[in-house]
Amino acid sequence: MKSETFMVQGNHHIQQVITCGIIDQLFANLPISVVFFYKESVECNILTDSLKIVLSDFSIFAGRLKKINNNLCIDANNQGIIFSITKDDCSLDHVIEELPKIKKERLVNLINPQKVISNQSPVMTIKLTYFACGGMSLGISWHHSIGDMHTFMQLMQAWSNTVNGNKYIAPLIVEERDLYLQEKLKENNNTIPSVRYLSIKELFKLIFYIFSSGQNKFLLQFYFSKNELNNIKQAFLENTQKSLSINDVLCSHLSSIISEVDQYHKERYLSIIINYRSRIELPENLLGNFISTINVAASDTVNVFQIAKDLRESINNFQELNMNFFSTQKYIEEKGGTKKINRFVSEGINPLKRTLFITSWVNFGIYDIIFGQSKPFYFSYFGEPPFPWISAITEEFSNNGGLIYSAYLPSKLAKNLKQNENLQKIHKYRNQKEVIPELVRKLEWLY
Repeated sequence: MKSETFMVQGNHHIQQVITCGIIDQLFANLPISVVFFYKESVECNILTDSLKIVLSDFSIFAGRLKKINNNLCIDANNQGIIFSITKDDCSLDHVIEELPKIKKERLVNLINPQKVISNQSPVMTIKLTYFACGGMSLGISWHHSIGDMHTFMQLMQAWSNTVNGNKYIAPLIVEERDLYLQEKLKENNNTIPSVRYLSIKELFKLIFYIFSSGQNKFLLQFYFSKNELNNIKQAFLENTQKSLSINDVLCSHLSSIISEVDQYHKERYLSIIINYRSRIELPENLLGNFISTINVAASDTVNVFQIAKDLRESINNFQELNMNFFSTQKYIEEKGGTKKINRFVSEGINPLKRTLFITSWVNFGIYDIIFGQSKPFYFSYFGEPPFPWISAITEEFSNNGGLIYSAYLPSKLAKNLKQNENLQKIHKYRNQKEVIPELVRKLEWLY
């Protein structure tokens, strides 16, 4: 494989220093890595010329992260992002077939989040890979403190629009993220923080787990067709008499099956990520990490339909029940403030108690990231979490209405879930006469 690497900067920029919020600082050690696959290629200079225009507005992605008075800040100094071009002798089809097995670095230049801060390294890398068949991939890795998936997708949509000669909505970049939220939010009666402080004992237990049994994990992926999803939704509607979303029912169904097969009889939770911009009437073009977790009881004694109802109630009443910005801020200050930020962890992350963490990357407009005539064929999360119990829901190939659930689970549990009797439980709502797409059938890693 031949490759070249260079820096891409915005055509112009306005110097800004953005003070990260508490949630941004919680993500100081987290990268996000994804890959877009295309069956048709686009010339590199078309992509980079358009990217330079977009980075002028989305300056936080071309900046650097630094510590100022114990606060993590983004210096939007236009030092640029790393852009790499590689030619791969394999076909796109072959890469898709081998996707879970190939080395991450083949498609993505993974960032090291700690070095991004300590060495003032780029907060984003983009790797453009041209395949022998004429297809291409865009592997992108960025520092989570810069922004969430919603923030990233605004950048991608602006990039797509620029290549296609269309205008895009300018982003909203606020210089004090927490101060901005304080001014926009109404303080509620929620006293439960969204994070927990790790004692020395808990911290060492988690670290020991990460470097011991936490390494014994396996990526398991399941395909659900549009018809199967509708069947699940209908069954839940009949049993709950509630208006539930596809995400509600799928998360509940999967959590219940995983809990049953795991045979862990203690208290456990299902945790899902929610982008709360629309829930509290924040501007949709606001950049940053405006996300929180919703946690519901999901032990093997909790009825699957109750899990779905609890999820929907928590989402519908998010501002009253789960908007805990002020309580989280107060809790962190009481425990030592941002100088001890590494001792805090989201309540949604608890691998020792087998909390199943699910993030949904559905309805982000991923398949709208079109460059000229080149439309996305597939999109995949391409990072690897430091421990199991982390999972994601994405749209299927060519966005034909189905979904793919990808979960890093303990290897023993993953092996059990692949047994026929348990696969039948997972796909109990699949019509046995349904014709599964040929691509899905031939992929050995997709169940």
